[in-house]
Amino acid sequence: MKLSIGTAQFGFKYGICNKLGIVKKNEIKKIINFCKLKKIKSIDTAQGYGRSQRVLGKFNLREFELTTKISNIPEHNNINLEKKINSEINKILKELNVKQVYALLIHNTDKLKGKFGKSLFEILLKIKKKNKIKKLGVSVYHKNELNFIIKNYNIDIVSLPVSIANQQFITDNYLSKINKRNIEIHARSIFLQGLLVSNFNDLPKKFKNNKFFLEWFCWLKKNNYDPLEASIAFIKRIKYLDKIVIGVDCLDQLKMIDKIYKKNIKIKFIKFYQSKILSNPSKW
Repeated sequence: MKLSIGTAQFGFKYGICNKLGIVKKNEIKKIINFCKLKKIKSIDTAQGYGRSQRVLGKFNLREFELTTKISNIPEHNNINLEKKINSEINKILKELNVKQVYALLIHNTDKLKGKFGKSLFEILLKIKKKNKIKKLGVSVYHKNELNFIIKNYNIDIVSLPVSIANQQFITDNYLSKINKRNIEIHARSIFLQGLLVSNFNDLPKKFKNNKFFLEWFCWLKKNNYDPLEASIAFIKRIKYLDKIVIGVDCLDQLKMIDKIYKKNIKIKFIKFYQSKILSNPSKW
């Protein structure tokens, strides 16, 4: 299991707990240099992350494994689909200033339904054969999405949300089944956009009475646990995760996460209530 740097906040004000706004270019440079120093070799970005790809492209990223997500996919009746998709991939590579990305993920799995979906995937496979993409896969929110994908497509990689508050993918030995298909697994939203590592008093009003958060913060206080240490320790217990994506607003955050990640922290977890609203941040 390796760390990967999430870069949404490099391109726009991302995260319900984000108080610092978009990360400044000078801070991004410090983060990237620290990653090189600490052998953190993976970066996660997307077309939908504002200017994130363009900003990253200003740096030398040749030693990094870049995972990005394509979201600029035309509507189903587009007759120039192959030309459009090739254009979008070339645009991604140009913005990142690389000849190949480690992985390309389809951001909206609805695009893979029906005949259009089959055509889209075939086009992306052609582009993969040209060595512009090393691995092809999807980004999902729920199990039913991934179940549909693996039933209909041979993907190389998946990005899915995993945290102490969202355990849907780690029940019923589900990740083991994905692993047996030789699908690389990236876990994201491990801090739930910072909600898990905030203070209870700083929670948005809509979450103040959420049963999970009431249990979580009570448990932390009762056992004198640090929320960042507990969140990371929980993820490290999970088998079959190849990478965990962490978003940071500054170098100091990354240093702290890297330090804690390397610790051998022993925490006895309890069973927490799983709130459906927390499984899809896009609906917040």
